[in-house]
Amino acid sequence: MSKKQAVVIKPSITKEELRIQVEKLVSQDAMTYTEAIIEICERKQIDPADMAKLVKGPLKLKLEVEAMDRNIIKRTTSSLF
Repeated sequence: MSKKQAVVIKPSITKEELRIQVEKLVSQDAMTYTEAIIEICERKQIDPADMAKLVKGPLKLKLEVEAMDRNIIKRTTSSLF
């Protein structure tokens, strides 16, 4: 009898790698957070809907602030705290 081996699929990018790469593009290439995330999606051939699952914590807050500044989403005081 042969043993079945578990198949491990490594994600193409982790939350931490995403955060670091986005911050690098924003600071060095003067991109917005949205542009930086889209750029990474294109480079790694990842659907932006899948990438959205990795956007958490401080990166998500920065995206929200950017969207509020550009009047893409409504400003709320509750999201700032």
